Amino acid sequence: MHPKTASDRIRFAEFEVDLGSGELFREGRKVPLQEQPFQVLRILLERPGQLVTREELRNQLWPADTFVDFDHSLNKAVAKLREALGQAGAKSQLIETLPRRGYRFTAPVEWMNGNHSAAAESLPAVSQSDSNQRTDARWMFRFPGRAILLPLAVIALLLGLGSTGYIFRRSAARPSMTTVPLTSLPGAETEAAFSSDGEQVSFVWDGNSGNRTDVYVKRIGTERPLQLTQSSGFVCCDVWSSDDRYIAFMRCSGEDQGIFLVPSLGGPERRLRNTVGCNGLGWSPAAPVLVFSEKNSPDTPFALFLMSIEDLQPHQLTFPAGNIVGDQDPVFSPDGKSIAFIRVIGEGTPDVYNVALSGGPARQLTFDKAEASGLTWSADGKKIIFSSHRDGGLSLWAVSLAGGEPERLPVGGAIATGPTISRKGDRLAYTQGLIRPNLWSIALSQNGRKVSGGPSQFLFSAASNNGPQFSPDGKRLAFTTERSGYNEIWTCGATDCSEPQQLTFLKVVSGMPRWSPDSKQIVFDSRPTGHSQVMMISAEGGSPVPLTDGKSEDKVPSWSSDGKFVYFCSNRRDGSQIWKVPSSGGRPVRVTRHGGFAAFESSDGRYLYYAKDNEPGIWRMPTGGGDETRILADLSPEYWGDWALSKSGVYYVSEAGPRPAIEFFDLASKRVSRVAELAGLPPQGDPGFAVSPDGTRIIFSQVDTSAVDLMLVKNFR
Repeated sequence: MHPKTASDRIRFAEFEVDLGSGELFREGRKVPLQEQPFQVLRILLERPGQLVTREELRNQLWPADTFVDFDHSLNKAVAKLREALGQAGAKSQLIETLPRRGYRFTAPVEWMNGNHSAAAESLPAVSQSDSNQRTDARWMFRFPGRAILLPLAVIALLLGLGSTGYIFRRSAARPSMTTVPLTSLPGAETEAAFSSDGEQVSFVWDGNSGNRTDVYVKRIGTERPLQLTQSSGFVCCDVWSSDDRYIAFMRCSGEDQGIFLVPSLGGPERRLRNTVGCNGLGWSPAAPVLVFSEKNSPDTPFALFLMSIEDLQPHQLTFPAGNIVGDQDPVFSPDGKSIAFIRVIGEGTPDVYNVALSGGPARQLTFDKAEASGLTWSADGKKIIFSSHRDGGLSLWAVSLAGGEPERLPVGGAIATGPTISRKGDRLAYTQGLIRPNLWSIALSQNGRKVSGGPSQFLFSAASNNGPQFSPDGKRLAFTTERSGYNEIWTCGATDCSEPQQLTFLKVVSGMPRWSPDSKQIVFDSRPTGHSQVMMISAEGGSPVPLTDGKSEDKVPSWSSDGKFVYFCSNRRDGSQIWKVPSSGGRPVRVTRHGGFAAFESSDGRYLYYAKDNEPGIWRMPTGGGDETRILADLSPEYWGDWALSKSGVYYVSEAGPRPAIEFFDLASKRVSRVAELAGLPPQGDPGFAVSPDGTRIIFSQVDTSAVDLMLVKNFR
């Protein structure tokens, strides 16, 4: 086999492949090609003329613990590859199919190995006017004839030594981009931000605790960071002032939420504004002005606001229309004249926009509603860099301000998020890795009040897994996972998650599966049109049926005890409220009047229990109508999905004590008892809690020890 290096380039026919950057070129022009088709091409090129079996491709592209429809995925990848090579729909001249066996690459392959000249590499193939054959122009330089040598000698004499020096300077290799660790602390470090000179970086670190974060700053090349904040909850969105004297940040949880300012050398904090949540913060490089995301009222989308540090008066910049989530994650351009941001139609359906600081309509730059986060600008202000799962894995992409398709950056790997670029443009930092929760299981005694043994692993994988729910017959478990590349609904055996089966193939963000009382149907929320809507599917699979129209944010469904209705949360009117719709289809009816988010009906059908997304606690109201009552206050709104209703009480995750724990609220006695202490908290806003129908097992989500670090790309370009 050919000895390969990271700098390998391969030529075949009119194509060239750069293995280092993962790019395909045709006569010098880049050909868009997704990750999996490119990897298929790479494997075939390594063994030209040889059979590469389907099993070999499976072993290299889909590890044994990955659950995918292999035949469908491979066939699709090969079809995409042939399309990129311009041979879709025809008998392939480059890739031969051996039915039921595999594929063979039939064209001659030439390995470059980085030893050819840069000039030769850039020259296109020369067409012969009197022949259908092509001559590779680089051979003219490798074996020059007299007709080439004489003009070159004359030109060299005429240009003289000064011009020769210019030629040498042009041909000198630019410093190569190198990626090195920026931090290597235990736990998770995220949200890097450069000082104006690019020599310091601030970031957010959880201190390996998993239940709080703080802002830190360090000089690049040193190890020990300086802690700037002291928080009992979570912070985010650290940004530097233009003179590097201060860092602004947002505090996201608890009663002390808002926008704060702290000296970059350490000192007391100053609150600038009360806000709810953490939807992004930016600081102008040209003025003491912040941009942040906020709502005018519960019924309006998030919009961007400008605020001077001097008078702290907000001025609305964007005016998103319609029933959408809104605008977030703003970042100023290098000249301070415009702001890039993300506009979210529904959860999981964002696109990148840009708006002038002087106001006016925002301009859309991406159009595929793929996950996008962590915006930053190139130093020249011509491109916006962001993280996206456009090709199935989280990687770094760039979109031109002039428009066009985003292009993947040759740095960052497959799990890269939160990019940021220094003002000089020669340094890029990003977060490597993700904080992914795992599912654990706890066995309970027959009365469900005591733990029988310690927690055990239930569902661990590199992909995110959440939203577990037992079927009422106790035989199956439904859950949401990204293992196919998208958030889809899966089912597996309730005991050990054996025989996992993918139920939906919508390729959009879907979640919150809930079983019907007879264990035959599952409702869930999905976003096929951008907005979230409630859908229903047979537990055996098939085509999902929509129960709501997708014109508002309809999500977090659950069944009535008799199976006749499906409850769901919607922002149709007066913010977040609980609604219900007949499971056979029909017109939705509003249930709550004072807010509601995740709801469950009692087994006897008398009461509806629900959490809220803006107030702590669990609430109850009669299903026939009436006043609501808060039955317990010890459930943070950030953990709205981490509780479950049983016949005798409510199990829920509590952070009130010295350690996070699972508590039980007895409906009869109104008393709370501790069931089990946890090693860590569930991820906020990521539902992961279920109790078996017989009350003897709890499945819960937990962020275990995470290895998420910041990486630094030197000589970035």
